[in-house]
Amino acid sequence: MAEEVFKGTRGWFWKFNRRTGIHIFVRHGAVAISDTKAAENFIGDFKKLVNSECYLPQQVFNCDETGFFWKKMPMRTYITEEDDVLPGNKPMKDRLMLLFCVNASGDLKIKPLHDYHSETPRAFKKFKVQKSRVNVMWRSNNKVLVICELFTDWINEVFAP
Repeated sequence: MAEEVFKGTRGWFWKFNRRTGIHIFVRHGAVAISDTKAAENFIGDFKKLVNSECYLPQQVFNCDETGFFWKKMPMRTYITEEDDVLPGNKPMKDRLMLLFCVNASGDLKIKPLHDYHSETPRAFKKFKVQKSRVNVMWRSNNKVLVICELFTDWINEVFAP
């Protein structure tokens, strides 16, 4: 008896994944390198501190920064059968950083800190946008990172003026 050769098609693979619950999972950013055990320990310690000091949810704040590459092209894309490769282009790396802060009850959202490499972007000049009317604290630096100096300015000017 001849041995049957397995031919796994995309359809077969898709149905197999759906049937078995297998799916693609991509870890992003700091999640891939974070220490989950230390985070779990911190949650317990923090709850004890909040209870022992009698803090209200309105007095507990969480602050985090996020980056956004707003001109970055996707890593994968679809092309037609006629095209062998994508036309060459230099990858754009324009990014901005935002620092958000809110209290534990969610009723007080602090004005975000916005960090970008340009003090006044061309689009703002072209459309005559006034930065004072944009509801963020706008700062600029070449590295587009929320550095200590920017964070201190944000604390003194926005969070606790």
